[in-house]
Amino acid sequence: MAEELTQGEASTWRFIQRLTDLAQGVVESEIRAAADLSTSEFDVLSCLLEAPSRQLRQNELAAQLGWDKSRLSHQLTRMEHRELIERHKAGRIHAVTMTRLGQQKFELAGSAHVTAVRALLVDHLSSDEREALLRTAGVEPDEIAAPGAPVAPVAATKPASPQRVLRPRIG
Repeated sequence: MAEELTQGEASTWRFIQRLTDLAQGVVESEIRAAADLSTSEFDVLSCLLEAPSRQLRQNELAAQLGWDKSRLSHQLTRMEHRELIERHKAGRIHAVTMTRLGQQKFELAGSAHVTAVRALLVDHLSSDEREALLRTAGVEPDEIAAPGAPVAPVAATKPASPQRVLRPRIG
């Protein structure tokens, strides 16, 4: 039989889940309000913005996002109808590029994203606390500073002060 979590461990886990859901909801709301983008659209545009020539093959985009082909295809169809991206086919290669409108919306959303993440998390943590979160996520703090290193997920904050996270001041 598997060992059970202690009451304190279970409470910590539930708190982290609650904070994650709250943070994602607030960030999504801010992105939608600023640029009329969903977080999925924002994530696709973010990958394209970082790509050479702001273009990726669909299979590369799916791999970066961790999505299956079907989910990506449906998302790209919606984004193409909204003129956020363009798809090009050359033989068996399907490439995706960001449109000018997509870039403009991403820039608006990016500012809202930065503001929300800072207000919810970053501004409330010391350097040591941020490093501890990175280590908990399996990322060494020095990896973050390296060029091309992945951005650490915004998933939790310190449990000692939930009111700061539950009542964020954004903007």
